[in-house]
Amino acid sequence: MVLYDVYKRPLVVVHKTSVCSKATLFLILCILLTVISPFLIVYRSQGLWIKHAEYREQADVHFKHQVLIVSDTASGPLVWSNQPSFNNLMRKYLRIPLVKSYEEDENHDGVNDRLVFSLNIPLLSNELVYGTTLLLTFDYRLHHMCELIMEGAGLFQHASGVPVSALYVTTDLSLHQRQPLPPSGIHDLYNTSVLPSSVSDTRSWRLQEILSSYWKRNITTKYTNTYTSWQTGQSDSFTINLVVQYPEQTVLYIPGFWYVLKWAWIQYFAVLVILAYVISLIKDWVYQNQVVSTWVQFPSKKER
Repeated sequence: MVLYDVYKRPLVVVHKTSVCSKATLFLILCILLTVISPFLIVYRSQGLWIKHAEYREQADVHFKHQVLIVSDTASGPLVWSNQPSFNNLMRKYLRIPLVKSYEEDENHDGVNDRLVFSLNIPLLSNELVYGTTLLLTFDYRLHHMCELIMEGAGLFQHASGVPVSALYVTTDLSLHQRQPLPPSGIHDLYNTSVLPSSVSDTRSWRLQEILSSYWKRNITTKYTNTYTSWQTGQSDSFTINLVVQYPEQTVLYIPGFWYVLKWAWIQYFAVLVILAYVISLIKDWVYQNQVVSTWVQFPSKKER
C-alpha cells in the first residue's frame, strides 16, 4: 500500500531563560541589530533622506515683447530697445528696426511651444554689420510640483570677421538652477524685470551690468542647443530670424515630508528583510546548539 502526505504541522520547541542571563542579552542584541543595522547601512550608502528630487514639466512661457539689440558696425554700434527712456539716452546710436513675433501652440494643449521672432534693421549704404547681441525677456511659470513665477531672459550673440546681412537661429529656452525649488508656496523672488525699468544714465543699461545682475540669480533661463547660419555680404538691411523652442524641462525641487518618508521607508525595509532573515538563522543556530544556556521545553503529547 502506497502512503502519501496529507497534512503537515510543525512542533514548537521552546527555549526559556531568566531575565538576567546571557540568553536574554543575546536576544536583545539580535533585536537591536535587526532594527538599527538597516538604518546605519542605508544612511552610510549615500544617505537615507532624499535631499532633492526631479520631475519633467513644460513651462508656461510667454514672450514679454521686451527687446534689447546692439549691432556692431565699423562706424559704431546700432542700438534699440522698446524702452523709450533708453532710446532717448542712446539717441546718437539709435536705429529703429521692424520687429515681428508670434508664439505657436503646436499640440493645442494651452501651453506655447515656440516663439517665432524676426527683426530687420535698415542700414545706410556704408554700414556693415560684423556682430550683434540680442536679448529677449520671457514670462516663465511652472505649476506641476512647484509654483515658480519669474522673468527669464535669452541672450544671443554672434561675431564675424566678414559683414553679415542675415542671421538664422534656432535654439531652446532652457531652465538653469543653482539650487532646487521649495516644494510649497509660490516662488516669485525673481519675478522682477531683467532690463532696467527706468534709467537716469547709460551705466544701468550697460550690457555687462544687466548680465551681471541676471547671473547672480539662482534660477535663470538661457538659450541652449543653438544652431546658427548666416548670410554674408552687403545689404540695405540686417535681419535676424530667431525660433525659440520651449521644450520640456527637468526641474529640481526639495521634496516634502511624506515624499522623503516614503523613500526612506522603502530603503530601510529592503535592508531590514535581508538582515532579519540572516539574524534569525544565527539566532536559531545559537539557541539550538546551546551556545547560551537555556531551558528547553519539547512538545509533549496531550492526553485526551
